[in-house]
Amino acid sequence: MAGLDLSPGLLRAVQERLLADPALRALVGDRVREVAGAREEWPFLRVDPPEVGPYEAQGWRGCTCRLTVHAFLRGARGLSPVQGLLAAVAAALDEADLALPRGELLWLSHERSLVLPEPLGPGSWHGVARFGAVAAETT
Repeated sequence: MAGLDLSPGLLRAVQERLLADPALRALVGDRVREVAGAREEWPFLRVDPPEVGPYEAQGWRGCTCRLTVHAFLRGARGLSPVQGLLAAVAAALDEADLALPRGELLWLSHERSLVLPEPLGPGSWHGVARFGAVAAETT
């Protein structure tokens, strides 16, 4: 039996959680995007489409997902502000209990984060937070 792609609902639930989180709203406002334009106001978050694989277990069918959230920040002389933004992203999503339009989120886990200098100049940072998830429905 093939897996069932529930990633569109998971992506929507992740974006809604990031937008609703008070700590993140204080840092990025409503700037949580799937696609960011060249003139995007910084700081902002960009959520990539999930990488999806099949998931099957006794009585369950769904998908494994790898989610990537990018954090962009300018004007910081050191790593601390972008690390704080990544920590807020991890706190909002790690082990979150998100409602999906179809199926259930069995788990969502922060795997790792990485900070890179953004080539736009000194004080510009690009943070990357990776998450693993499983979404499934009973068969």
